Amino acid sequence: MEYFEKKITYLRGLCDGSGFPEESPEGKIFHGMLDILDDMAFMLETFMDDEDMEMLDEDEDDIEDEPVYFFSFICPNCEQEIDVDGETMESVEEINCPNCGNAIPMGTVDLDDLKF
Repeated sequence: MEYFEKKITYLRGLCDGSGFPEESPEGKIFHGMLDILDDMAFMLETFMDDEDMEMLDEDEDDIEDEPVYFFSFICPNCEQEIDVDGETMESVEEINCPNCGNAIPMGTVDLDDLKF
């Protein structure tokens, strides 16, 4: 249950730091959801064996905390601002504007060459 406890404790900290008192409508929602998560974590621990729990811990260790960069473009057709993440910029040749559908070329971008 340590896996779930750490995550729920983190969420409780965010909830407590949100500035919503527990008796406010928002606080009641947040704390109610956290209570449900506690119950779900207990149920999962009850039905999962040790091997399943170890796999969860291993998966958490494999997650890399690399930052996600977003780039903003202006559609030349409708002047809509479009945000594109770095992975998309590296992997696609063009994107379509969500507003007008205009194709906007991305070209080949190597994010390692960009300076932030």
